[in-house]
Amino acid sequence: MRLKWKIGLLAGAAVVLVGGGSVLSATQDATWLRTRVAAAIEQSTGRQLSVGHLHVWLLPFPWVEARDVRLSGVEEGGPDMLRAETVRARLALAPLFHHRIVLDDVSITNPHVVLRRLADGRADWAFTPKPASLADAQTPAPSGPAGGQLHWNFGLTSLQVSKGDVQWQDSLHNRSGYVPVESLKLNHLEGEKPALEAILQRDKGRVTLTAQTGRLAPAMADSVPVEAKLVFQLDGHPAGLAHLDGTVSDPAGKRGYALSFGGSLGQLQNLEVFFPHAGLPQGQNISVDGLIGGEGKQPLLQSLHARAGQVDLTQLLPGATLSRLTLDANNPDEALAIVLEGKLAAQSLTLRGGVGTLAQVAAIAQDPLHATLPADLTLTDGESNLHVSGTLGAAQSGLDVHGALAHVALGENNPTLEDLKIDGHLDVQNTLSLVRKHTALDMIRGLNGALDVQAPHFAWRGQSWRSVAAHVAVQNAHLSIDPIKAESDGIQQSGHFVYDAAGAVPQLDVSARPVLLPLSVVQQVVGAPALMRGTLALVGTVSAHGGNATALQQSAVGHIGASVVDGEIGGAALRTLLGPQVPLKGKMPVRCFGTHLQVADGTATFDLIGLETDFLSLHGHGTVGLGTHTLDLHLSPRLALGGASAGSDVRVTGTFAAPVPKMEPTYSGQYGITIGGDDGGGDNCPTLLSAAREGAAGPTAKAPEHGKGGKVMNMLRGLGLFQ
Repeated sequence: MRLKWKIGLLAGAAVVLVGGGSVLSATQDATWLRTRVAAAIEQSTGRQLSVGHLHVWLLPFPWVEARDVRLSGVEEGGPDMLRAETVRARLALAPLFHHRIVLDDVSITNPHVVLRRLADGRADWAFTPKPASLADAQTPAPSGPAGGQLHWNFGLTSLQVSKGDVQWQDSLHNRSGYVPVESLKLNHLEGEKPALEAILQRDKGRVTLTAQTGRLAPAMADSVPVEAKLVFQLDGHPAGLAHLDGTVSDPAGKRGYALSFGGSLGQLQNLEVFFPHAGLPQGQNISVDGLIGGEGKQPLLQSLHARAGQVDLTQLLPGATLSRLTLDANNPDEALAIVLEGKLAAQSLTLRGGVGTLAQVAAIAQDPLHATLPADLTLTDGESNLHVSGTLGAAQSGLDVHGALAHVALGENNPTLEDLKIDGHLDVQNTLSLVRKHTALDMIRGLNGALDVQAPHFAWRGQSWRSVAAHVAVQNAHLSIDPIKAESDGIQQSGHFVYDAAGAVPQLDVSARPVLLPLSVVQQVVGAPALMRGTLALVGTVSAHGGNATALQQSAVGHIGASVVDGEIGGAALRTLLGPQVPLKGKMPVRCFGTHLQVADGTATFDLIGLETDFLSLHGHGTVGLGTHTLDLHLSPRLALGGASAGSDVRVTGTFAAPVPKMEPTYSGQYGITIGGDDGGGDNCPTLLSAAREGAAGPTAKAPEHGKGGKVMNMLRGLGLFQ
């Protein structure tokens, strides 16, 4: 054959030159070798190999050097799966006589590996060998004596990689990452015990992977053992371990698996040294072990046991922490038993149940867009429980919710509910996406269903309600909480809340007739200073549209009435409104407060502002910018002096954060304080509260007290009117 003649000629030339004591370094562009290597790799992988320059040295031993090496990815025209600056290897001569190209001591410098999984499921690491007939037709191999074509196979015995990196992009599951490879060694690849050692190093993190198996090439063994161990270190200290052991029978055919795996991790966030953008929660003492069986392309879990200690779940659910997690299934047909113990704020809760068999778990991992798991879970609080059942899937879930919890405490400054009862059904679209990102808008757009919620007792920041009930419905991005009913202080309350996010611009509609809320909550929500304490009764209707707070404030239209009975106002609040000379220390009881306003064009226009204490009466009007919090208030405080009074006009400008009070001139343009005249005599609270409540029912203010002259004179002296 022509090839044998060539090889013999080369070998003879090498012997002559060596015998003559000379050293030959022939750097010829070996087109013939490049063509056969590329053809052999394409036949075994289905991928295109590109080599910029390939040279062959004959002495002192045959070896090759390739520069600018590229191996194509699974997507035609897409990025290369492998790029390397230099690949060097010794060329084994004996296998050439058997039409095999075998490389020894392969060394790859600065390789860059990109592993992608496309949205259609195709992956760079899934190779598709070409049929022999097709490879023959595309390979310009030399003909044999009978005019047939020679088949060339490719092999290597050892491989060493230094200073590389691996990137992955999973478009199917929206995941990506990057890991630098310090070194990679593959030895005895055509022997009975191929071995691997890989070291990944990033900042203070180091992962060492060692593995050994059975014969893989040139002919794969009937059964290959698997022994792999991974050691994770952080700053030189042990941080985690993992192992995989067992055998794979008939690896070239049916591929039967009999494997065991296990691992442990001290701190979950330690992994962020390799995955800095993962946003992992704080978690500790995590372990997992199990068995793998089955045949074919998809091995199956035969058993699974997982444990976790303290885990912070705030990213998934604010205020949630996990103290213990267990997952257990002893065989593929057994339901995966779940136990979660933890807290939601100050509330201790336990979740128990099952979420399908291991076979079903494997099915959803293989086909997350279509497969689902049956779920049967119970959330318990002592003797009471909330039962959740239905199906869970990455794309779609459906759950029935029934039951009651005796006590739900959501933490300091948050509501507490007694005998909370929930009944209803929820369908979830794009479940996995909603778990990853679950803002209020995402929840409204991702959920469909209805819930009836009841609680005999509800408490929040010192205010309590009885017989609380609400019907919550969400359908096609339209959320409706209607009606909302409750009773407190003998007052029946009702309201509704509607948020429509179906269009490009969300629409909001809120009404109250009346609704009683802790004043501190309302002040916090609207960004107002904490001027007063008490229970705020709200009435009115407001509509708005927009996707953020600023847009809602600018588009809000409606009318609101707000009132407080038996509240408190501090000296700091009075100084904010009336000026720094007010000498009041501590707090002043407020018999009643009322205001009524119109909302439009980003401004709240107050047509009524009133406040009554035993010796201070205040009324006024003005405007507040909803987004800017700019103030333009015109107030008329009046101090009661027995049967007389003293008063002045004050204008407050500036903002909530920096109010500027100053005396306001009268119609004649003069500044001053009016002393004398009638103090108003009767009680102003009934009229004030009726106007602020738009005629709705509400608590009644206590009757005014008299005999506060001493305190009044102290205030007047503080204002500099009397010495």
